[in-house]
Amino acid sequence: MNIKRHIPNAITCLNLFCGCMAVVFALRGWLGFAVYMVIAAAVFDFCDGWAARLLKAYSPLGKELDSLADLVSFGLAPAAMMHYEFCQILSPKISFGLDSIPWELYSFFPFVFVVAAALRLAKFNTDSRQSEHFIGLPTPASALFISALLVYATQTPKWMPLLDTVYTIPILVVAVSWLMLLNLPMFSLKIKALQWKGNQIRFLFAALSLFFIVLAFICNRPWSLAVLLIISSYILLSLLLWACVPPSYPARNI
Repeated sequence: MNIKRHIPNAITCLNLFCGCMAVVFALRGWLGFAVYMVIAAAVFDFCDGWAARLLKAYSPLGKELDSLADLVSFGLAPAAMMHYEFCQILSPKISFGLDSIPWELYSFFPFVFVVAAALRLAKFNTDSRQSEHFIGLPTPASALFISALLVYATQTPKWMPLLDTVYTIPILVVAVSWLMLLNLPMFSLKIKALQWKGNQIRFLFAALSLFFIVLAFICNRPWSLAVLLIISSYILLSLLLWACVPPSYPARNI
């Protein structure tokens, strides 16, 4: 039996396992542990693709398994985090009576994000244009942005009043879901060869990411701020790249 062809799928399963742990931690209110599990899942998600390319171990099973794992780790887990935080915000309005049923239903609004993530992943699997670029914000980036924002808000007292409203989390869900489903080209982080030509935007993004990490460390700011800046710079760089050098795509095959 050829063991190496199973290595990428094994790494994907670790991604899924971390996602399951993140969901459990989130529903228990252990936000920090949940976020760390999402970050671990993102690392495994990057590594399974890297291992598949290195070992040339591609398979239809691996592609489908990767999407299923991503839906849990980067769809359900951040939605569970937002649901728990949203329930804390709405708790004064929920009295377990008939008058509080609308608020109880409203507390499930964060799971709209899961639906958007599922649509985003299904779109990725069926859209031939996304071999070199993504269309819409990738689900791991979306999950990391939401996770980092929740952590930063809880770590920074002056940001807490902004989070503690009945509108902030739903607006966040709608905004990030819209970015995931937006028909906007975003550059992939896959580097096929260590050369400047063709990878300029990726090397620039890597340099910016390192700068934000070092800046947060020097200024004694939470690591979550660095993540927020990194994801924001990814979106802005993709917008600039699309505006200045629009990528050409093959015809959509659906």
